Amino acid sequence: MSEKITIMLSSTISDMPADRDAIVKLYDKYPFVDIIGAKPIQKSYAANPYTNTLDMAERCDFYILLLGSRYGYEIRLGVSATEAEFDRAYSTNPTKILAFKNTSSSPDPKQETFIRKVGDYYKGYWISEYKFTHDLQQLVEDSFLSLLKERASIGRQLSHADHFVRLAIQRRPNKDALVFYCLDKDIVELTYEFHGKTHVIQFGKTKINHDFWGCMSKLENQFASWV
Repeated sequence: MSEKITIMLSSTISDMPADRDAIVKLYDKYPFVDIIGAKPIQKSYAANPYTNTLDMAERCDFYILLLGSRYGYEIRLGVSATEAEFDRAYSTNPTKILAFKNTSSSPDPKQETFIRKVGDYYKGYWISEYKFTHDLQQLVEDSFLSLLKERASIGRQLSHADHFVRLAIQRRPNKDALVFYCLDKDIVELTYEFHGKTHVIQFGKTKINHDFWGCMSKLENQFASWV
């Protein structure tokens, strides 16, 4: 698995080649970033475009949505490929999406509806507007660096128990295990369900505060006993 940050670039393609190319060129100077998506990213994947691009939208660390004048190719029930990718990214992590709109031409009716959905005042995103690709590059770079800074600062706002849960729910005794957690005033409780069985383990918050990595090691050792 790549250790690089993956950014999915999502938009219609035939009408936005310069926009997409501007973003690809922007990230050429960031060696820790991989751009994924359709053209102009020149990679081949052993999967069909429909399932593969939805998978990309789900797996990517960040998702950049470019909104132009065309709604684009409709893949199912009147939903475009771009909107399906946006929906998948949103369902995975609504905090990883950045949206940008090209104002050089008027959107078609379906695209206008999609833009309203993305930019809904209460339920959607702040959409940054641009007309020229050099402006797009600057907007994307500023937005990306701001989001990275925000992610890097999350740790200042979390307690030891929050960090413990954040790491614990990413670890599983079995790849098919379901994990649930519950926090109260003094206890962190983790529940794992797999192979028809339920396993529960508790950690005191005071213990986590004083022996964070020891508690994490205890969890890993408990996994071994369960399997």
